[in-house]
Amino acid sequence: MSQFFVVIQRIAAFFAAILATFMNLSVGNNIIISKDADVQLSVALVSDTHVGQEFYRQLTFPSGVKDISRHVKPDVFLCAGDCTDNGNDANWQAFKEPIDKYLTVKERIIALGNHDTWTSYDGEREYDDAKRNFLTYANEIMGTDFDTVWFTREIGGYSFIVMGSEDDSVGATISNAQLNWVERELAEAAAKADGKPIFVINHQPLNFTHTIGENEDGNGFSSSAASDRLLQIMDRYENVFYISGHVHYGLKTDPEGEPECYTTIEKVGEHVTSVNLPCYAYGTFFTGGEDVVGQGLVMYVYKDRVEFKGRNFFLSNWITAFDVTVPLT
Repeated sequence: MSQFFVVIQRIAAFFAAILATFMNLSVGNNIIISKDADVQLSVALVSDTHVGQEFYRQLTFPSGVKDISRHVKPDVFLCAGDCTDNGNDANWQAFKEPIDKYLTVKERIIALGNHDTWTSYDGEREYDDAKRNFLTYANEIMGTDFDTVWFTREIGGYSFIVMGSEDDSVGATISNAQLNWVERELAEAAAKADGKPIFVINHQPLNFTHTIGENEDGNGFSSSAASDRLLQIMDRYENVFYISGHVHYGLKTDPEGEPECYTTIEKVGEHVTSVNLPCYAYGTFFTGGEDVVGQGLVMYVYKDRVEFKGRNFFLSNWITAFDVTVPLT
């Protein structure tokens, strides 16, 4: 994709944000969404909000938070990393402020992304400072007191196992210690799941999934051995959903077109469903998906299935072309 297209896309996003904020733009079904009585759990899923000092990003994110609170009304709000563009105090404050003001969803899950591990683009990236900021702000948002970037949340009888990279590289750096922890957490979650799905959240997708190959351009795990081991651990259990972001590919169900063979939701291994969330801040860089900022998914969990519906939270509009159902075993 040309740099010219990127510039045009961001200019369009900027003016769309201005319109939405100052003219109360709504192109979608701007009404409260009635949740099916059979739904056991609903989750608003976003990733790569990249909130920073850029003016348009500070407009687009609050609009999405308002839509989630006023119209979607999920049980859980989840951001799968790259919450900020740089993980410094100013960026985290800009991310947290609209959540404090507008988000009525009490259960929140915030994961660490690679951008959240950088306090600056200049000089050293200062992982320790960025980690400290993440733990400070994420704990405040979630109402928790975790002291590591990996942790488990139990919400409504469902387990959310949240992972986090251990250095400031673009790809995920996951230690054996963290993988051992995931192994224990999954075993414990599976023992009490009683057929319920288990959710593993990590900002970067597994290698060789969603067409990315072996950590191409930092899009997956820094170590394929770690990626392979995590898949092996997850694949021991039925109904595991691995939720990631990072690659900015958008919402796509058709493997044709660009990027070739990419689908947002795919089966990996025997039992694991991999869900790669679109980039909220930019839309997608490819014509195969929606090219509008504010994209995400709403996940509805039933006793026998999990449904994913495309939503543009910024425009308060369903993305009707994206509607995927995954049966539970």
